[in-house]
Amino acid sequence: MMFEPWVEKYKPKGLRDIVGQPKAIAEITRWAQSWERGKPIKPAALFYGPAGTGKSAAAAALASDFGWDLIEMNASDQRNLGEVKRVAGTAASTGTLFGGTAVKRLIVLDEADNIYGTADRGGYSAIKEIIAETHNPLVLIANDKDAIPWEIKAACLMVGFERISEEVIIKELERILHLEKIEFEEIAVKVISETARGDLRSAINDLQTLTTGKKRLTIKDVVLYRRDQETSIEDYLAKLMEVTSADEARKLLWSLDMPPEDVLAWISENIPLAVSDAAARAKVYDSISRADIFLGRAKRGQAYGMWSYASDLMSSGVGLWRGEKVKPTKPRLPSHIRRYSRTRADRAVRDSLAKKVAQYCHTSARTARRDILPYLRFVFQHDRKTAATVATMLELTDSELELLK
Repeated sequence: MMFEPWVEKYKPKGLRDIVGQPKAIAEITRWAQSWERGKPIKPAALFYGPAGTGKSAAAAALASDFGWDLIEMNASDQRNLGEVKRVAGTAASTGTLFGGTAVKRLIVLDEADNIYGTADRGGYSAIKEIIAETHNPLVLIANDKDAIPWEIKAACLMVGFERISEEVIIKELERILHLEKIEFEEIAVKVISETARGDLRSAINDLQTLTTGKKRLTIKDVVLYRRDQETSIEDYLAKLMEVTSADEARKLLWSLDMPPEDVLAWISENIPLAVSDAAARAKVYDSISRADIFLGRAKRGQAYGMWSYASDLMSSGVGLWRGEKVKPTKPRLPSHIRRYSRTRADRAVRDSLAKKVAQYCHTSARTARRDILPYLRFVFQHDRKTAATVATMLELTDSELELLK
């Protein structure tokens, strides 16, 4: 039987099922009703607040309640100008395949505070145009509203999501335990709620980890789990090579406080090196590659049900296919993290220089990095007199000067 995350199993079906956010839900409902009457003054809404407070769930529930088609984009998509217009822009200006323009489409841009870098060049300008031109409701989701340009926020209905209270989290966890027919000590549920710090998704994940294969949850389970949470990734990799059942592998994965993409990177970098048998190593690589495919699908389409497949493949798939011949190896950082670490100092100097140039030229740091720094390098390499003037004017440090030479 495939392992199903409870956050997916018990996700809200409609806005009435979103807990702990009465003010936000009321604002969202009024905004959606105004769309039913015609295009409102604020055609877009920005859902902002801490992780695990129901922003993405509210967007999906909104589409369900009003019978709107749901189109989602994640920050992992390439949000250059053409891509945003192609996916969101087309959806925003056309109707559905069978419903024509009578049925609205809800376009959701998740992680809207994460549109940076070369791949996202022009992303915000495209979003601004779409907000102005859309004939369908548009929702932006962000943890940090301050990272979004003011002109985007000015065009949106601002809907804040607060950290969920311990009382509400306790009630929701107890509801799930009753549905799963698991007995529990109230103090155990209270401690899980306190540890979550207002993040309901985290609390549900912790609850599932603690109760897998059990019929009763006790405070002792919670205390031992919190101690296990401090287990390093190095210990996790070692334990994965010792698992003897799928349930053990799953519990080991879910007890690790790390995003699944990062865990998979550590696994793919280290576990194959420890597997001596070639046939077993091929099966391990197959499980890793399939897990990567499902994680990619989950992120691109917000299809978080795919997490269950990825979780099984990267835990029990890897752990149980390892074979008998396993050699101890010293865990090493994933290659992309090593590359990032090696270039961190250079990037810090580059960003510092770009900010100085941007302030002087009245432009953004991103524009300075992209369009101005290459010319500055040319000047510093071919015109010492001008270079000295610029260095004095910008008060460049030795590291910044070295970067331009």
